[in-house]
Amino acid sequence: MPAPNKLAEPLRIAVVADISAAAREIARALRQPGHIVHGALLDRPTACVRTQSTPPQAVLLRAGPRSTERALEYASATAGDAAPLVLLTPIGSPGSAELARRAGALVHLVEPTSTQALLAALHVAIARAGELRHLRAELVRAQEAGHSRLVVERAKAILMRRFSLTEEAAHRRLQTESRSRNRTLTETSWHVIRADASLAPGEAGYL
Repeated sequence: MPAPNKLAEPLRIAVVADISAAAREIARALRQPGHIVHGALLDRPTACVRTQSTPPQAVLLRAGPRSTERALEYASATAGDAAPLVLLTPIGSPGSAELARRAGALVHLVEPTSTQALLAALHVAIARAGELRHLRAELVRAQEAGHSRLVVERAKAILMRRFSLTEEAAHRRLQTESRSRNRTLTETSWHVIRADASLAPGEAGYL
């Protein structure tokens, strides 16, 4: 594997391989341009992935046809880790594409390959992982916003029913109460909903 020029921003990479010689060769090739690499065998991967003081930015997993099950066990055990997975398999390995899918690899490479290709795959995996984290955060925010809207709408309906208010008046009342108690609109709405659940049908004890 020819080494590219040194980079200004070294990557932190964990190399997990099924064969010690492969782990050493890959680690040596990635270290030459200045990247920070920790290597381990597939049956003892935690030594390089979970005990580092600084977590890796990506994990390069090399798995041959005889280590498919161990590779899947490793991928399952580290599924909650933040580091994205790049899978490297020997050419002609049966079921390698399915292994990549089941292992959750963001990039799949086939040996023989170059150091430049490995680094390109690692950069792509890191970028994709960042995009996925952003999308998940956006989804959570959207779900929370949708849930908050439902809570506010339910609280307004309660006020409209209990106090014979219009929707606009009920909304203003929630806003006024939120400001006076230094609460968010959603928090005030939850108080209205809980109070309504504890009151008898004819009572109007909140707001």
